[in-house]
Amino acid sequence: MLKRLGLARTLFEFALVAIIVFLVASRPVPGTMWRERLIYSAPTHEKVVALTYDDGPHPVFTPRLLDILDKYHVKATFFMVGKRMEAYPDIVREVVRRGHVIANHTYSHPSNIDLDTQAQVIRELDRCEQVIERLTGSRAHLFRPPKGMVDGSVFALADDEGYRTILWSVCADHHDALTPQLMAQRVIKHNRPGAIILAHDGSVGTRWKDVAATPLIIEALRKRGYRFVTVPELLKMK
Repeated sequence: MLKRLGLARTLFEFALVAIIVFLVASRPVPGTMWRERLIYSAPTHEKVVALTYDDGPHPVFTPRLLDILDKYHVKATFFMVGKRMEAYPDIVREVVRRGHVIANHTYSHPSNIDLDTQAQVIRELDRCEQVIERLTGSRAHLFRPPKGMVDGSVFALADDEGYRTILWSVCADHHDALTPQLMAQRVIKHNRPGAIILAHDGSVGTRWKDVAATPLIIEALRKRGYRFVTVPELLKMK
């Protein structure tokens, strides 16, 4: 009888420990203070904005964007997907050669990274970082979660890995902005000093709209006295 009770107690303790380890290791959730450290814009009164592009590189859209940005002497920040970087390494190198910034957008662009386990999130960050370092020779210090899906766990893990988590002030892509002209109008309407503008250069065929909207956005904001900087440059401003 005592032996059975001892065995039952041992099994209960083992199960309890296993549950605690699973909860801690898979979904660490630190308070709510992390929300204040998400970066949507920079606190500045200067008329500066940062253009950012997600989901690339793309064999057609990214080179076209690079030519447009060169034409206007604008430097942008590209949040790239590791798997796509491996597919188009020459484009990655060209982005760097032209003076733009490359940042971490995970390796495979999971649909809901905020639902992934701790191990999965770390793997996504690390695999993408390995590709970035291999192709550019530099480490990325900026991270943007796919679709902006971030919770306390994702933020804490990225923070532990040395990343600043970057979201955005306004997204050019929206169901109310179905043309490049409407996309540009949306950005202009919601723009403000220190804003981070989100557009896309990868994954789906409709990204030609983002390419076409880019010169419209640049020209319109320049007429309003704005200049364009990279996200690292923006974060240094006060």
